[in-house]
Amino acid sequence: MPVSFQNDVAPMFSPFQAAMRWRFNLLDYDNVKANATIIYARISVTESPTGQIPMPPPPFTPLTSAQVATFRQWMEEGFPP
Repeated sequence: MPVSFQNDVAPMFSPFQAAMRWRFNLLDYDNVKANATIIYARISVTESPTGQIPMPPPPFTPLTSAQVATFRQWMEEGFPP
């Protein structure tokens, strides 16, 4: 099933927007598309030996593996809006 930013990606980030300390808006298509590689690196890490905090940050539960896979699929499908 195709993945879209509007229906799948933005709703995934919506609950965490205020808590995620990014330099861009996670609900804005252009910002997320331009920074997708960085975002994917942060949401797919569960522990970091360098001390990098996985996103979303505590006390939130990390995204599920299905949510991370959805984001990756969105990237692989060419970032459909």
